[in-house]
Amino acid sequence: MTQSPRPTRGLTLGRIFGARIVVQYSTLVMLVILALLFATSGGVELSRRTFTVGLILAVLLFVSVFLHEVAHAATARAFKRDVNEIVLTLWGGHTSYDARALTPVVMGTTSAAGPVANLVLAGLAWIPLATGALEPSLMDWVLGDVTLYVIVQWVAWANLILAIFNALPGIPMDGGRVLEAIVWSVTGNRYTGMKAAAWAGRAIAVGVVLVALAIPVLNGRSPDLFDIVWAMLVFAILWPAASNALKVAQALGKRASVTARELTVPAVTVAHHVTVAEARAAAEAAGAVEVVVLAVDGAAAGHFPVALTDAVEEHDRATTGLQSVTMPLPRGAAVEASAGGEALVDALQQWWGRTDVWVAVDRGAIVGVVRLADAMKALQ
Repeated sequence: MTQSPRPTRGLTLGRIFGARIVVQYSTLVMLVILALLFATSGGVELSRRTFTVGLILAVLLFVSVFLHEVAHAATARAFKRDVNEIVLTLWGGHTSYDARALTPVVMGTTSAAGPVANLVLAGLAWIPLATGALEPSLMDWVLGDVTLYVIVQWVAWANLILAIFNALPGIPMDGGRVLEAIVWSVTGNRYTGMKAAAWAGRAIAVGVVLVALAIPVLNGRSPDLFDIVWAMLVFAILWPAASNALKVAQALGKRASVTARELTVPAVTVAHHVTVAEARAAAEAAGAVEVVVLAVDGAAAGHFPVALTDAVEEHDRATTGLQSVTMPLPRGAAVEASAGGEALVDALQQWWGRTDVWVAVDRGAIVGVVRLADAMKALQ
């Protein structure tokens, strides 16, 4: 659940909590596939009636998925986040919302809302079954004569399974984001949480395969083609998602650890009216390799590497002004020495192509310069 960069293609069915409700065309294909599977389950012969019943069950399943996503959207809105889209996809759905300045509480609570919603739906469906308000008949277990009792029971079980599966503590499940939020809160590092949830997601992907193959063995039979295909299909969804999250966490974790201070080249500040010789002497005394030239008002107006002054003949340095070696620096091209990660990325987007360096500032004092090329390399 992240901020959506562009509208998702599909059928728009309206809005809720300010979010577009989008049904991707592949969802319609999955509805038909599920309808066929439900209609022929237990060896029942396919007919118009059984397909209709199967389609009803498939639609109810996607309604449960939709309500799961609505719970995510409602929770995000409760945290005053803009919700962009609720999308039903081939394999389920996702909700995109404004994830800027995210916190562990917002992430964990919003992620947990989906499985909780399915658990509530399962409980509501079980109430008429447990109280006897709906009673089974002798024909309830024949798919062609499914009654309201069987449909409600199916809804209860479907939502319970959705809740359990989505609560598994590994990416890409909601439980994985909850685990990420918990580890983030404990360690103070979001990317440590993401790595933990990604590795857990990988473990769950392998576990799904082992369980799918173990169940038929425990029932006294060898795994058939359906067992193997189902297991590998789920694995093919979970493993790449977890692996991609791990790569993203590693890349963003590296980015987050980069600060302007680490990239700062020591510099000395000099007034605009001094000579090349005076600037060299100041740099040598300070152990600096860069010189920042100050304007009349004290703002950084230019810079140059000390090595550039080697081009000025030694006997001319005492009478040569800095204009001969200074490269202009746009006013405001500065970055806090403590800035890191996303702050550096934002600064790069603002200043790339307008200057080749920033002035590094610590508590209002210029401490050096940061070359934009160095920052770009470190953040890649």
